[in-house]
Amino acid sequence: MAHLPLIVLYHDSRNRMPSAVPVVLGGLLALCFAGPGSAQQLPDFERQVLDAEFQGGYGVDFADIDGDSLPDVVAWATNPGQLAWFRNPGWDKYAISTTMGGNIDSAALDIDGDGDLDLALAHDFSLGNSTGGGIIHWLENPGDPMTNQEWQAHYIDEIPTSHRILWADVNGDGRQELVNLPVVGVGATAPLYDVGLQLKSYPIPEDLSVESWNGVALDRSLKLSHGIVSVDWDGDGRQDLLTASLGGVDLFQLATDGKAVAKTRLGEGVQEGERPSLGSGEVDVGSLPGGGRFVAAVEPWHGNQVVVYNGAELPWERTEIDDRIAGGHGLVTADLNNDGVGEIIAGGRAEPYQLAVYRYDAGSDRWRRTDLDDEVAVSGLAAADVDGDGDIDLAAIGSASRNVVFYRNGER
Repeated sequence: MAHLPLIVLYHDSRNRMPSAVPVVLGGLLALCFAGPGSAQQLPDFERQVLDAEFQGGYGVDFADIDGDSLPDVVAWATNPGQLAWFRNPGWDKYAISTTMGGNIDSAALDIDGDGDLDLALAHDFSLGNSTGGGIIHWLENPGDPMTNQEWQAHYIDEIPTSHRILWADVNGDGRQELVNLPVVGVGATAPLYDVGLQLKSYPIPEDLSVESWNGVALDRSLKLSHGIVSVDWDGDGRQDLLTASLGGVDLFQLATDGKAVAKTRLGEGVQEGERPSLGSGEVDVGSLPGGGRFVAAVEPWHGNQVVVYNGAELPWERTEIDDRIAGGHGLVTADLNNDGVGEIIAGGRAEPYQLAVYRYDAGSDRWRRTDLDDEVAVSGLAAADVDGDGDIDLAAIGSASRNVVFYRNGER
């Protein structure tokens, strides 16, 4: 593995495992981010491969599966289908499901109120099948998940190409709803995908023995979506939704009945070229110095650019901070050094493999890139404090590289 110091400076918008041996990555970060005018340096990271043969890997998340107050790693694969978790801190691997195929996304919540985390799972996914599949189940935690038993599956719904799911209190009732964002609309075909898709939310039913969950269609206007995150954008106690799609980055602000009351386009993404390589593919939100915020995106869909949106007027100013991510497929924001300013972590699943950190340097008013790993074909990313030390750690899953990798945030 080659990890060489790399600094890339960009003007902002105003200027237009089987193997678990730690490898220290942080020395290069110190070189890249030190210097007059720089904010607090980034920490060291220790790299651990949790699984070096995770074939077909697609997504990864943190969730406390065994209830010991330590977030574990959950990972899933599309083909061959696999859903497993790795127990923190030893990272032993346990199966959740070996029968579900086309696994595309997972979201953890105590659905049945028994004190342990269950999982919602979107599976039976195929972009080439926009008229079938897209099944969502919830998988019931057996209470003793270290036994490698198959978790019991309960049907929720199915919408063709269901692709991104998350839990969010979208109507402000104090309870989490399951939000489902398909990739394309029913019947949409390549390369135009010119059919609106159904963004939908599902309240948890009082009676979990029902045959399916009743849902609410929040929006039908998006086309060729890919990314979604929830955030209380306006501080009203309801979770709002940020989406990345063919049209760019949109903000959905919801009312008490769960229906969209406002759709605001923050940025249009890439709109020059041919479909489907347009718009935005991944999205997240982070903090800037002085209490401001930015939206980060990978553009276009499965694209090569990492961009930042911020500003006072709509649409927000767009700043391209990198154009070398190959097959961009993962992006999260996190304050990695506890200085109150968010970093962007992004990667791609095509060669050359890249996982990079982008740091806003207030002294120079620029974003800087540092390479973190070049041996993971990034298909999914997650960020959380896994050991309770107050520092955010990272996890990545590689598709072509067939690995699940954990990056422990260490002290300098």
